[in-house]
Amino acid sequence: MFVKKNNRDLISVVIFVGFLALGIFFAKIYQPESKTNRIYVQALKDYENKNYSNSYYLFSKISYSSKLKPVAIYRQALCARALGDEKSEIKKYQTLFHFYPNNKLSNEAKYQAAQLLVDSDPKLAKKYFNSVAMSNADEDYKLASEYYKARIASANIRYSNKIFSRAKMAGVEHSFRKYLEKAPRGRLAVNVAYTWKKFNPNLKSRDLTLISRAYYYAGKYKEAEQVFPKTKMEDSWTIQALTAYAKGNYIKTQVLTEYGVNKHSKNIDKKDFKKVVDNYIKLDKNSYKTASLLFSKSKGEGKDYIWSLKCQYSPKKDKASCYNGLYANYPSGDYAETAMSNLFFDSVEKRDYVKARQIGEDFLHRFPNSETAPMVMFWEGKIDRKYSNSSKYVKYFQDIINKYPDTYYAYRAFWILKGVNTAVIPANLEIKPVVYPYRFPPKNSILYSLIEVQDYNMLTKFTKDDFIKSWAEYQRGNYSTSMLLARDAMAKLEIKPVKSDLRWRLVYPLNYYRQVKSMADEYKNNDALMMSIIREESYFNSESQSGVGAIGLMQLMPATAHEVGNKNDIQFNTNDLLNPELNIRVGNLYYSILRSLLENKDISAIAAYNGGVGSVTSWKTTLKYQDTDEFVEQIPYPETKNYVKKVFRSYWNYTRIYQK
Repeated sequence: MFVKKNNRDLISVVIFVGFLALGIFFAKIYQPESKTNRIYVQALKDYENKNYSNSYYLFSKISYSSKLKPVAIYRQALCARALGDEKSEIKKYQTLFHFYPNNKLSNEAKYQAAQLLVDSDPKLAKKYFNSVAMSNADEDYKLASEYYKARIASANIRYSNKIFSRAKMAGVEHSFRKYLEKAPRGRLAVNVAYTWKKFNPNLKSRDLTLISRAYYYAGKYKEAEQVFPKTKMEDSWTIQALTAYAKGNYIKTQVLTEYGVNKHSKNIDKKDFKKVVDNYIKLDKNSYKTASLLFSKSKGEGKDYIWSLKCQYSPKKDKASCYNGLYANYPSGDYAETAMSNLFFDSVEKRDYVKARQIGEDFLHRFPNSETAPMVMFWEGKIDRKYSNSSKYVKYFQDIINKYPDTYYAYRAFWILKGVNTAVIPANLEIKPVVYPYRFPPKNSILYSLIEVQDYNMLTKFTKDDFIKSWAEYQRGNYSTSMLLARDAMAKLEIKPVKSDLRWRLVYPLNYYRQVKSMADEYKNNDALMMSIIREESYFNSESQSGVGAIGLMQLMPATAHEVGNKNDIQFNTNDLLNPELNIRVGNLYYSILRSLLENKDISAIAAYNGGVGSVTSWKTTLKYQDTDEFVEQIPYPETKNYVKKVFRSYWNYTRIYQK
């Protein structure tokens, strides 16, 4: 009896332990979604509050049946990193890519693990890097993996006459070269440069130039200068000139640039070449003088770029001749469109409408989808409307509005068609929040789950759509990043969506609108126009500070802001201009003063906001124009002319997207 009782007790214990284990196992496998989300949200809050230990623990409690489990494991790795626990970090990365090989985070986890193993277990690290390099990972990870593979290989190679070793060396150097060619500003560029130099102290000139370029872009000018003596001037003159300019050695910049464009413009990186030329132009306040001097010395490749700058800064009487020469010599070059559009408008200004029409039609045939096509279409329409008594202008204007709905010229075309004679009208904007830019993701998707738990950082890793990334950045409070992502994404769309499309709200968000509306009403400014100034000046970054000292949302110069404030009993310290509310108040007050000084003309006031009241007053008396459109096109400062167009483009879009 006693034995039987003990057996029964043992069986009961076994059953109990079995059920307990099964319950624990079941709890790990299954978890109500609402509970999973609550745990994840709390874990994320702890992470953001730097309570990494508790965050690590809570992320471990996410059910294995949840779509969030791989993300939670990745988050655990980040917690371990923050705690300095490299062993646990590696383990979590390995867990992720072993058990979830097809997850979007798998390749990134493998790359991160490999980075941590480079020194302690290079063989395993190389295996992981090779896997990433052969995968469908983002190009940045693949390129970086190739570098690390080469770095590991370089540590094992010794100089030898053996053909096998030479072949391996060539492969290693190919990887280093490829990285610096594709990503000279990359996160690993300096490491690549250092490793390559150490690996082969006898590099050729072009490879050494790549290394000096990486040093320059990283701001390591001293290191770049140490490399230059071993390079040929024909390879490195652009980087030498850029480095000299960065260090304030303007005489050396001038000498190197003039020598380079004359002797060695072939096979030079185009972006570096343009930057060198742009720096040279800045060496003298008389841009036309410096552009002309450099043009006289230039030979070979890149001369058309210098020619275009010479034309841009030419006196008005010489512009047409300059652009005519540029177009005649480079009819299929990168600046043919610029030259032709300027020749078109020159004919418009001279009232030679027969010639203007001919050039305009040729232009639209050659460059139908170009950046300046709306301008040519607009002026073709203006000519027809004013001088031909033809209704053809309506088609030109309507085509602009339909094909280029978000441009400055769509704004001008719409205003003319509607008979609006002022630059702005009361907008009466309706506040519409920034929302997810498409139909909401299905409930069974990872995007839906990440949105539910508000993990917007991870959300960006699971999509390639820049509008979704923009929305995620907006949710995180990164308004500038959000707007710029959406702006660039919209620019890539050949066919623009209708104005009610939710993506437009990301391109033209109503950040700070209540403060703007209040101050605009107080100082009798147009609220949509004030929103446009903020968008173009600071991209909604309240802490923005320019190189010349302008501060805050409306980019106010401290001296000007204090002068305006003192005259209106508004006292503040300069740092207070970083406060959005104060900045918007003083900015609105300043704008209202500019407008009152310029006959209450908003076009003139916007030009003055950028170019100064004195300049605008001078232009209004010296330029020959018959209407606002001609005035804007003739503004002598390219920066101010473009600024006016950008601000009124934004004004137009705020009006069409949000007007009730």
